[in-house]
Amino acid sequence: MGFFYTPLPLWLAVGGWIVTAAVLALALWKNPFRRIQDGTLQHVWFGIVVAVTVLWACNTWFEEGPAIHLLGATLIVTLFDWQLALVAMAATTGLAAVVLDASWPGVPVTFVLFGALPVAVSAVLQKAIHAWIPRSLFVFILGQGFLTSACSVAVACCAGLLLQIALAGTELVIPTGFTLAASLLVAGEAVFTGVFTILISVYRPAWITTFDVRRYRLDRGPRV
Repeated sequence: MGFFYTPLPLWLAVGGWIVTAAVLALALWKNPFRRIQDGTLQHVWFGIVVAVTVLWACNTWFEEGPAIHLLGATLIVTLFDWQLALVAMAATTGLAAVVLDASWPGVPVTFVLFGALPVAVSAVLQKAIHAWIPRSLFVFILGQGFLTSACSVAVACCAGLLLQIALAGTELVIPTGFTLAASLLVAGEAVFTGVFTILISVYRPAWITTFDVRRYRLDRGPRV
């Protein structure tokens, strides 16, 4: 978890908590839980929080750099939109901090960089794809499943690396192996999110509350 164990200056820790509080207040402002009044959707939301927490426990560490891992933020945005995604990522960050016995001053910074930032990137890109590109199932899966997730992880990796370098007070030196590992992580996140987007679109389209994929008649598709 990038900054769970990184000593942070007081101003950054306090600022992280302030930004986290503001972001969560914005997310909860219009009661996003109305979107998951259905019992099945509630189970899906809680289940994906637990699943993403497990993903966060699989880290790649660098001796002179940050830790990176799969995020899962884009999939939550696809299923439940950005507000519930922010709440889910905050819950994931808190659970991961408890499980990994992390230092609490680093929790808000970790949430902002690895939770709120990829959610924001995913939401903006998905809105742009929905508005500017012809709507079809192929575009939905390729854009919101593969492309958006890859971009969100790439932005999060770059932001985490830049903050790590700024805290170290050194010149812009990329840690050994970071570029290759980050590239593989971007590809892995894209495959992970894209495959689950395909499966959910085909077998459980009702779980996607942000886009009615059933207009493509997938509600008559394969059944288990």
